[in-house]
Amino acid sequence: MLGTRGVVLRAGGRQFTRVLSGLNPSEGSPDQCCGLMVATRSLSSEAPPQGPRVPPASGATMPDPEASYPALEKLGLIAAEHVRIKDLAKVEELVNTIIGGGFSRLQLVVDFDFTLTRVHMGGQRCHCSWGIMDNSPDMPEYYREEANRLLAKYYPIEVDPKMTEEEKIPYMVEWYQQIHDLLVKCSIRQASIEGMVSASSARLRDGSEELCQKLHRAGVPVLVLSAGMGDVLEQVLRHFKVYTDNVKVVSNFFNYNEQGIMVGFKGNLIHMFNKNEDAIHSSDYFEKLQNRTNVILMGDSLGDIKMALGVPQPSSVLKIGFLNDKIDERLPAFMDNFDIVLLDDQTMDVANSIVDLLK
Repeated sequence: MLGTRGVVLRAGGRQFTRVLSGLNPSEGSPDQCCGLMVATRSLSSEAPPQGPRVPPASGATMPDPEASYPALEKLGLIAAEHVRIKDLAKVEELVNTIIGGGFSRLQLVVDFDFTLTRVHMGGQRCHCSWGIMDNSPDMPEYYREEANRLLAKYYPIEVDPKMTEEEKIPYMVEWYQQIHDLLVKCSIRQASIEGMVSASSARLRDGSEELCQKLHRAGVPVLVLSAGMGDVLEQVLRHFKVYTDNVKVVSNFFNYNEQGIMVGFKGNLIHMFNKNEDAIHSSDYFEKLQNRTNVILMGDSLGDIKMALGVPQPSSVLKIGFLNDKIDERLPAFMDNFDIVLLDDQTMDVANSIVDLLK
């Protein structure tokens, strides 16, 4: 089992506000993201944080009394209080296409931090890939101090509603590059990453191991596309024994010298707004899977919906969004962009239920 240190919290969605913040959620911190919430005492002395409030179902998910949605009914998606679906007829069709195509037509494209992994467990926030390293005693204090400074500068830009995504991207690249330079100064040892993961509170969502085992047995390719730190998330997958030969990870990977010390990063930078522009999308990965035209895509931020844009002539792309925090504020946009929205759901029950109907 992974240990929990209980002194740093991380939450929610975008893939690089996964650094540091000393703010409380009520003070406007990046609570919906993987931003670090630094505390100086154990959470055991405090009331455990509660999951976000799940708002009542909106009219958008109410079925037409004259319509029939047998697949969604069978999956229990219409009656579930934590499930929101804007277009029931569309999702019924998508699910039927995926079921009808079977395992031989299926592939998965999945975000890692707070999509494949849990947001909270037992009253405490779980670590994402950035949080695992941020919370490790192996990391120097100056790393946390500088990362906090950069967060204060760039996070307001990331969430500025008046700026377009195109306007934000240069600042996000700046932010990543500075954090990457900072990490190089820390002389991180490759051999220390396994211990960092083992000592962290990172957990897979309930049912993730079961889902991965089914997909492995059926030979279904799984692409894990993350703007986090690839070396760390790969170790998490190994720790939970789900890094099988059908899984491919695309992320920001460390480059090491002969002494096993991190000296930089490999390849092109992956950040929260360019998940449709990384090396996978310019390679032949999706071309090799051209017969697998049915896709289950899972993410926890709006940027994740781009991850499957490289799939040639897809028959069906079912987009499942995990809405982890600030539910009332973010729900309308999630419902506009994801086919199924799951509110504070710490499981893979929906994906497992769909896969169970495939042959």
